[in-house]
Amino acid sequence: MAGSGVHAGGVDLNDAAAQLYGLDPAEFTAARNALAKATTDRAAAAAIKALRKPTLPAWLANQLVRAVHGDVDELTQLGDDLHAAHLSRDGGRLRELTPRRHRLVADLVKTARGLAKDAGHPTTTAVADKLTETLDAALVDPDAAAMLRHVGFGVVDETGEPAQVTLIKVTRPPAPTAAAKPTAAQDRSKAQERAEARRRQELQDRLDELVAEADAAETERAEAESALDANEHHLSDLETTIERLTEELAHARDQLKKVRSNTTRLERALTRTTQVAAVAARRRDAARGRLDTFAS
Repeated sequence: MAGSGVHAGGVDLNDAAAQLYGLDPAEFTAARNALAKATTDRAAAAAIKALRKPTLPAWLANQLVRAVHGDVDELTQLGDDLHAAHLSRDGGRLRELTPRRHRLVADLVKTARGLAKDAGHPTTTAVADKLTETLDAALVDPDAAAMLRHVGFGVVDETGEPAQVTLIKVTRPPAPTAAAKPTAAQDRSKAQERAEARRRQELQDRLDELVAEADAAETERAEAESALDANEHHLSDLETTIERLTEELAHARDQLKKVRSNTTRLERALTRTTQVAAVAARRRDAARGRLDTFAS
């Protein structure tokens, strides 16, 4: 942005703000004071000295704009789309954009916390909540969106002087004059719109919870179905094994019966051949006796 900012006494106030707001929060005050002291022009020095140290949520928003400027642009564009859908009372479009809003804000907060951790500034839940409020504000408030778009490079107000960057408390436009004061009907309409927006948000949050619960239940059901399927396959394998072993057992029993029958037959044959052998042996012995008698 060199050369595009407001100059005072040779000092580019935009560049000065961009430089300071790019520093670590712990370095901001000393750097601001040193820069103001080195500036010879009193008006420029006073403007620099007036720059306020950013809160940690504002610093996180600054880091987001510098690191993921495209995602921040997507967020502010989404705010424009939501505003248009709300004005046209396009319920389908709102239902489409609202979950995207939640996801985008959550992703940006996660990214910011990662950037802060890398820079040595782990964030608390309270700081993350404040950053979430800042990002949500950019979705519904054009002033907050404009500030968020430019905070990473220093913010310049309508007078051309560097503005004090505090995103959490966005400066509102002056109250309308008596001639421009909203009518009671307009007030009621805006109040009704805000009530409807809150109710719609509550319903969307509840829907998100129920969707998460349904997803978790479906995951458990799928796991149970998978476990049952595996068990049924195991059961089928065991039944097949039992059938095979039963057939083998029946075959073995048939073989056993045949072997036992053959054993009985062989035993009888052995008895018979033993008797025949005994008779033959006696005849042999008798013949030898007669031969011996004749020889003598």
